[in-house]
Amino acid sequence: MSAHPVVRRAVRALSAAVLALAATLLTGGPAHADFGSDYHNPITAAKPLTRPDTKACTVEVMHDQQFRNGYGNPPDTPYAASLTPPADCAGPWSKVVLDLHGSVAGRQFDRLFTVRVGGYEVMMSSTPEPSQDGIEWHAERDVTRYAPVLNTPQPFEFDLPNVTDSTYTGVFHVSATFTFYTASAAWPAARTADRLLTTGAFTLTQGAPSTAKDLVFPQNLESLTAEVYARGGGACEEFAYASAPDAFVQANPGLGYCGKGPFRELRLSVDGRVAGAVWPYPVIYTGGWDPLLWRPTPGIFAFDLPAYQVDLTPYVGLLLDGRPHSVSIAVNQAESQSNDAWTGQVNLFATVDHGSARTTGGLTQYQVAPEAAVGTALTDQGGGSGRWTVTASRHDLARGWVQTSHGRVTTEVRGDLTFRSGQQLKDRGNDLTLHNGAELTWTTASWGGGPHRVHTVHESEPLEVTYRVSQDAAGNSDQRTAMDLGYHRTDTTATGAHVAAYSSVDHTLRPTAHRHNGDATVRTGSSAETYRSTDADGSYSRTITTVDGWPTP
Repeated sequence: MSAHPVVRRAVRALSAAVLALAATLLTGGPAHADFGSDYHNPITAAKPLTRPDTKACTVEVMHDQQFRNGYGNPPDTPYAASLTPPADCAGPWSKVVLDLHGSVAGRQFDRLFTVRVGGYEVMMSSTPEPSQDGIEWHAERDVTRYAPVLNTPQPFEFDLPNVTDSTYTGVFHVSATFTFYTASAAWPAARTADRLLTTGAFTLTQGAPSTAKDLVFPQNLESLTAEVYARGGGACEEFAYASAPDAFVQANPGLGYCGKGPFRELRLSVDGRVAGAVWPYPVIYTGGWDPLLWRPTPGIFAFDLPAYQVDLTPYVGLLLDGRPHSVSIAVNQAESQSNDAWTGQVNLFATVDHGSARTTGGLTQYQVAPEAAVGTALTDQGGGSGRWTVTASRHDLARGWVQTSHGRVTTEVRGDLTFRSGQQLKDRGNDLTLHNGAELTWTTASWGGGPHRVHTVHESEPLEVTYRVSQDAAGNSDQRTAMDLGYHRTDTTATGAHVAAYSSVDHTLRPTAHRHNGDATVRTGSSAETYRSTDADGSYSRTITTVDGWPTP
């Protein structure tokens, strides 16, 4: 949930007519009436984490903590505690896993929350919406890469802003544990960075679209990777992927359309030079568009928002002087409506050369666009109807070298990213068709100090939506929503002519929802989710189908 308690995560991002209908549907009766007083706990076909069979120690940092009012005086969030690594399972570890167990009953919105350890964001997630009788859910997160922070006592922070009143009664109860898995011959210690740095939490708005922090890097730095946690929130930015071009909004004043178009890009810069870009996945939470779509299967990434990776190794040679260097994050577009913002955090993972106190280097090739190339084709059909196509692309290259104790290592990073959104609005926004897709390829090649290595990641992110609302002369209203979400990824590492590692994910989710009020009452929903993957553990495949809140045989 965005910061302000009044703002509703639902169909509100489309038009004034849709907003009015959303208010009717979502406040006219208790949420649990949709499928009765009970439905299944959240379930997903996604593959659970593979856990080592080594000795393990679990540390509980939060037990059945209640989150009732995040805006009270004082607020009950964030919850603060401390995390101390267990002496009986001393590192280095093969894996460290964060487990969250939650429960909630009554009526409540979906709420966003973050988890930080030592000031580093390690998880961004959201909650499910409850039934009257109550639901429980579990989320897990591999946090092994934060080992440089986890190996000493650190402050733990869990921030879940909730609101309860006479209507929204759901109180979240959440427990959190960290499980540390020791290493063995079969499960060797995980390879992690030597040091972590962070910009701290950020908030990007239309009025303040960028933020920066000065950081000092190790003078024997060898490689550097950034991860970006980011999510759009507020009346429009949560649904940025469905926003209209500004020209259409300006030609249809008073209808409540969200502008700035459907494309969002977060740009990461080093000393003012754009060094990489993040195109956020269109995460839809369990109250988005129509809650019936997500009961009991949440949207892709809804319970575990991505941490987007950006390889900054070509720029290492510019950061070795022991002086502060500016790391900044900016968003290309943001609405100015209440609470519209992009929030998150940038963490940086530094690997050093253990064989020398100083490394040297340089940036030898830099062809990174200051912003993506964006094109818009718009047809305004009048009366609040229209259609448009928005495209975006990036084709970036950066190459740099670092002189290390084991030779001169050159790293080249390429990014080839394309985006296309086609949307048609009819009947003042009550008839919508949306076809979005992103194709993202990153290639990192390195040579010197060992064999030639190439790491290639390709992601495909389709999203299709159809939404229809009608009302007849007798006052009967009908709403139908259907979606097709997907996330497809291949990850290949080659050493010379040999493929050293390969993994793939194919994740699809197709939910539908139907509401009818008036001469009859209809509340029905269904979903079909399939998850297939291949990795070092082997192949995995699972399909889950649901009808009206319950899995089918």
